[in-house]
Amino acid sequence: MFAHLSTLRDAPLAFMTRGYVDDDALGFADALRARTIQVVPPADVPAASRAVLRPHPAVQSVRDLPWDDVLDANAAVYAWTHEGWSPVAPDFAAALSEDLEAEVDRDASSAAVVDGEIVALALVYHDSTPSCLTAETTRRETADGERLIEACVRRSLDVLAARGVERVTFDGHVSDPHFLPVWARLSPRGRWFRLVEIPPAGG
Repeated sequence: MFAHLSTLRDAPLAFMTRGYVDDDALGFADALRARTIQVVPPADVPAASRAVLRPHPAVQSVRDLPWDDVLDANAAVYAWTHEGWSPVAPDFAAALSEDLEAEVDRDASSAAVVDGEIVALALVYHDSTPSCLTAETTRRETADGERLIEACVRRSLDVLAARGVERVTFDGHVSDPHFLPVWARLSPRGRWFRLVEIPPAGG
């Protein structure tokens, strides 16, 4: 079946799939020579664990910033964090931003602003239960990037905890250099997740 499906493709591109590391489906993919392209750590983070993180005076609510600046910052984060394993098209930003205003909790989302520019961003999405949090700097090379992400995450978790939220889902990758160390300090719980490519039959 897999060999037949491979013949139906217009180009010899790899198949892609994803799942938790112990899923049977990924075992099937591994038997077809799957290659891991990304790993997502356990996602569930107790809001109470925020006590290990430090605030920073550069961090503020996204609510207080021009929305277009937030959209640009989010697109910048997405582009560089995906460039090594799932690069975006030049015109991707419009699609990424299309429904963001309805999905993002601006009061709980946080940004670090340095010299008038957003340099780090933690967005809280309220379109899922529990709320989902993403965070990274707007450039790969950012001075004090880990420290600023730490403070963005701390502020966002503070806001959510004040509302009585006990658990937050984090969304990121092991390749996120500033977010991953912060994530690891928060005692995440759950299952590891893999994204894999399967070469076409005969490839």
